[in-house]
Amino acid sequence: MTTYIQSLTQMPKLEKMGNQGIFVLPLKIEVEEGSFLHLGGTPSPLTEKKQPVFSVDGQPVIPASSFKGAFRQQVEWHLIEKKDSLAKKLNLANDAMDLLKPSIPSPRPSKAEQDLFSKGYRRENSEIKVEDDRIIIPKNNRGLIGLCPVSYFFGATGLEGFLRIDNFFSVPGELRIDQTRIRIDRQSKTAAPGAIVTGELVKPGSVFTGNITIMEQRQSATFGQCREIGGVKVDLWLANWAEPNEVERQLVLLNEIVIPSLNNIKILGGQKSLGGGKVKIELNI
Repeated sequence: MTTYIQSLTQMPKLEKMGNQGIFVLPLKIEVEEGSFLHLGGTPSPLTEKKQPVFSVDGQPVIPASSFKGAFRQQVEWHLIEKKDSLAKKLNLANDAMDLLKPSIPSPRPSKAEQDLFSKGYRRENSEIKVEDDRIIIPKNNRGLIGLCPVSYFFGATGLEGFLRIDNFFSVPGELRIDQTRIRIDRQSKTAAPGAIVTGELVKPGSVFTGNITIMEQRQSATFGQCREIGGVKVDLWLANWAEPNEVERQLVLLNEIVIPSLNNIKILGGQKSLGGGKVKIELNI
């Protein structure tokens, strides 16, 4: 279970990345006993393995994109589940609850994704448009709603978020095991011809480490503040927050959104129906 942060001094702070400061959340990811991990890599023509795990220099790696996808989904669900308590923390009135709704990260959601509108997602895509030198932000039938909170952390179309996510590299060792899978012919009840597939799995107990980096500033706004572009406030869910203390604002975002969402990541990768992907995440501060 990832612990909560009582003070920003707990977090390693590197003074510069480029021309700005950053905070770092070091994470450890461990594959649970009784499970395994499979994040697919590109098959090599030099081997017979059709389902290798993603590796760098021979060692399994959890790609940043895979972790980001799982993390983003948990932030979306957390915003929906905890919208009432978050609204109180952020001084949002009942008629402003739509500001906390997550958006689907596509301007053209699929039919399946459209079903999420009835489950707490907003219909409006999180993007900023420029028309005749005017900044246009999303609105619904109640008025302007701006960019969704998820976009604040992970970015929106043409706009970077405050979080950066590393690849997670495995602790050195032989972590991979081979697995052979077959399909049974329904008629003969034997292995179907050509249906034997050899792949790789990352074994239980394997450990990966990496960082989530929080940029101190984006678009001239400090983490915890509402951003403005061309004089237009874009993060309206933060615009009326009465908390004056910058550090307290940052701690609320970390402890009420970022860390609970990390705690909720229980599965990564594929082959979930076979019991794969069960992980434990720890914050190493």
